[in-house]
Amino acid sequence: MSGSSEIRPFLPGDEDALLALHARAFTGQPPRTRRHFDWKFRANPLGALEIIVAMQAERCLAVYAVLPQRCQLEGEPCLAGLQTDLAVDPDLRGGLGGSRLILAVGETYQRTYLGDGRKLEWGFPEPHLQRVCLAHLKVGVLRDVNLLVREPEPAPVAAPPGFEVRTIARFGPDLDRLWSRVGPALGTSTIRDTRQLNWRYADHPDVAYTLLEARSAGALRGVAVVRAGGLDPRPLSLMDWLVPDEDEECEAALLAEVCAQAARRGHGYVVAWFPLFFPVARRWQRRFGFFVHPTQLQESYRARGGTGRRWLDEHWYQTLGDVDSL
Repeated sequence: MSGSSEIRPFLPGDEDALLALHARAFTGQPPRTRRHFDWKFRANPLGALEIIVAMQAERCLAVYAVLPQRCQLEGEPCLAGLQTDLAVDPDLRGGLGGSRLILAVGETYQRTYLGDGRKLEWGFPEPHLQRVCLAHLKVGVLRDVNLLVREPEPAPVAAPPGFEVRTIARFGPDLDRLWSRVGPALGTSTIRDTRQLNWRYADHPDVAYTLLEARSAGALRGVAVVRAGGLDPRPLSLMDWLVPDEDEECEAALLAEVCAQAARRGHGYVVAWFPLFFPVARRWQRRFGFFVHPTQLQESYRARGGTGRRWLDEHWYQTLGDVDSL
């Protein structure tokens, strides 16, 4: 493939070329639809679109796309970014041309969009692209993604009396009140309020997520989100979890329902992801019989303001919902 490329921000009218590159580059995933593109990049809670493309005539040869995120860092609101699409045309892989293009779109992204005081970025790039980012774009490796796994039966715990756990279509405004209680204890995380979780799960154009809420005496005590498959097609994946750490009854009620749903649907496993330093990860191993299972997924990050890798690994709360491809 010869000829020079134009490196620039995405413009209206680039959609078809970008979707065609996605289909060529991400062969293990279903082709992205225009509806999915609009949901992710135009309807996200910040309403911001941050995409750099390398164009050759009508063909897109590379892309560096970041999904702006509302996060908190040590309890203080901050802007962050999820590196969602990092790709080069398969015809250019394995040569210097592809590496140079990834470097060019990455550097252009930094010059164009990173003047807003953004504190954190994270992503899960393919290994051959990760190497370029590590070497040239000031990206580091944060951690390996290690799942918590258990069979759904026997049930990990009996559901306590007095709780109603039900499936809902969308989260209501009382989720914001739950987040106001749970968020400060998490410290560093994505903002998991009503606007975020409804956009991420209820409005998703392709995946059928199940939204669960646990109530006691009418009050919302905790929420969870599950889906069939994920990193592997066999398990039921726990995508999100928002329960006060000290609320053992709510934890038991929700987890009992998650495992019951996995058993009813015929899934052989329940899988979840919490950073292993968090109390919930240790408690689920000790109390509920989950074991740690390594994956091939590795998280990359970029941080500003002196926040180090080790500190982030120990304090940054994440779930499978923070992996954009799931």
